[in-house]
Amino acid sequence: MKRIITLAVFSLGLTAQAAGFWLDDHGPRAQGMGGAVSALIDDATAVFYNPAGIAQGKGLDVAVGDTLIIPSLAYKGLDGTSTSTKSAVIPPPHAYITAGLTNDLTLGFGYYTPFGAAVDWPDKWSGRFLATSSSLQTFDFNPQIAYRLHPRLRLGVGLDVVKGTVQIGRDLNFVDSQGSVLMGGSAWGVGANAGMQVEMVEGKLFLGATYRSEVNMKFDGRAHFEGVPTEFAGLLKDQKITAKVTLPQVATFGFGWKPMDNLRFGLEAEFVNWSSFPELKIEFEDPQLTVPQKKSWTNQVAVHVGGEYDVNKMISVRLGFVYDPTPSPAQTLTPDLPDGNRLKFNVGVGWKSSFGLRADLGYTFVAILSQDSTVGGFAGTYSGSAQVIGIGLGYKY
Repeated sequence: MKRIITLAVFSLGLTAQAAGFWLDDHGPRAQGMGGAVSALIDDATAVFYNPAGIAQGKGLDVAVGDTLIIPSLAYKGLDGTSTSTKSAVIPPPHAYITAGLTNDLTLGFGYYTPFGAAVDWPDKWSGRFLATSSSLQTFDFNPQIAYRLHPRLRLGVGLDVVKGTVQIGRDLNFVDSQGSVLMGGSAWGVGANAGMQVEMVEGKLFLGATYRSEVNMKFDGRAHFEGVPTEFAGLLKDQKITAKVTLPQVATFGFGWKPMDNLRFGLEAEFVNWSSFPELKIEFEDPQLTVPQKKSWTNQVAVHVGGEYDVNKMISVRLGFVYDPTPSPAQTLTPDLPDGNRLKFNVGVGWKSSFGLRADLGYTFVAILSQDSTVGGFAGTYSGSAQVIGIGLGYKY
């Protein structure tokens, strides 16, 4: 009996993580260029990509859109059996507005989802005692101010007010029967972001840099148990839970090049401080159920390249590529957040009118390369792909 209780308690802590993926597709124009735009971005989506880029003189710029993420993930066990996640469409929206008060001073505001992940495995799959589903969403409310200090130098800063929600579900194994637990919570956090753009060679060579601070969040929620046998009811009962999570720092450094007025290229390195996830500890109201779990995520640098070509005054086409390495080592890779090194292939097209209206479409195919997991009791290989469709409308006055 004591052994069964220990196993049930350990399974609660084994993959109870609220860590998520950094999401960097929050504007279809930038998406089509592989996100390599920090040195060149000059529309309202700069609120996300580089706050300095909103300082474009007097006027109003508004952009709204959605990014439809369609993932397909798979697990292959050591015995050769394979399982794939259920079909889903994850639609994080975005909205931006900037107002140039003078030729140099601009205010901006953005709403977007900087971190997020969602996984939904089929019923009765072999890893159901580790995860049946997991979901993390963050919503960033981001007021900003930018100033053009010199015709070739722009600076911008902003405040990140972040709302987060998390939900994790899994089945529980009582040997003679099965139950389930669903854990959910929410939190608020505050951080900051900043950016710089420098025109190094007039009209030709540009430099961009951004920084987004870490955001400390304390999630408060509840754990709901179902199907618990009578002998465990006193221990595995509905109760409050808390967890402290740090959303990592993100920094970018990039160059832009305009060999011609209608042709632009970008190259960018993006650093994410994933080591801010040394462990995740879900603290239960009953301390017997609190089992810290090491994550040992490692810092990573993604590389972005892209280009944009104006076919004429109304139509632009874009291409991009991203190499994005996973932060999760083999010994902590579990089915609530399956992952692998990612290759992203991007294309896009844009249209703009003579009266300020514009529309953009971006498409990304993400190849998630095979990644081995050595987690005790559930070793195997994760892989998959995703399709990302970005749509947006904008107006500049």
